[in-house]
Amino acid sequence: MVAVSVAAAVALSGCSSHAGKEKPTRPHESAQSATDGRTPHSDAKARPAPQPRTAAQFVARARQGMRGEKGWTFAMRGSESVAMRGQAPTAATYSGTVHRTTAPMALEQTGTITSSKGEREQELVYVVGGTGYVKQGAGAWKKGPLSDTAIADDVEDPVAELDAFAAYAKSAEVSRTGGTVRLQVTASGWQLSAARTRPALERAVREVEPTLDQLRKAGVTATDGRITLQSFTETWDLDAAHGYRLTSHRYAFTFLVPFQGGDITMSQEVRADNRGVFTGAVALPEGAR
Repeated sequence: MVAVSVAAAVALSGCSSHAGKEKPTRPHESAQSATDGRTPHSDAKARPAPQPRTAAQFVARARQGMRGEKGWTFAMRGSESVAMRGQAPTAATYSGTVHRTTAPMALEQTGTITSSKGEREQELVYVVGGTGYVKQGAGAWKKGPLSDTAIADDVEDPVAELDAFAAYAKSAEVSRTGGTVRLQVTASGWQLSAARTRPALERAVREVEPTLDQLRKAGVTATDGRITLQSFTETWDLDAAHGYRLTSHRYAFTFLVPFQGGDITMSQEVRADNRGVFTGAVALPEGAR
């Protein structure tokens, strides 16, 4: 997501109610992943893989299902805002489409960023050969490794995020409605300094850093130990009828930053919906090379 510009808002004084003092929540812990393979009968016929039960097992099956196709198309939507009581929030929304191939791994992302003032800017993002390429509006292409947060913050890759989710899937609660299996992780009350060490909160911390940098340049002096995660929710919906493939991924978070006797509220929400198999190829535009 694109970081909203907040300097003008911070330059004005404002107050909001103090945040409630919450202790960090401890998400439900489920069993470790079990082997998801096929065991032959004595008559050499393979019997179906056992049904997954834990969150880690569901994620293992989902990853397997997503790797079973050449590629996928996702519809992306997102929003980001910075708000102080008594002032209109500074905000931006994003909508776009992602084509993501699996072998070789490549990504094409096209979308539009719309500011709260109605200003629109086109964005192009590619990942080819492990390198990210980003172009916003009439600006020049920038490129770099995905380890560069200036690049990674613009890349929306639900398949890679599913792989990352495997590292903390045991923290997810599992529920089932009809043919949909839902895995959900929630958290609240963490100080930013502690949130940095939590795998489930790694992306939220990374996404909020550009906005924090703007706030600090504008005069906000709150340290990491005083910035609080008010809420965090990450939800994965899987299709039980089709190998537990990913149908949607959503995450949302809000941080509170103390400022002038109140709080600045930084919020973000992103949703990716699977629109089906992608059979095309991703080709890097000549101008990006």
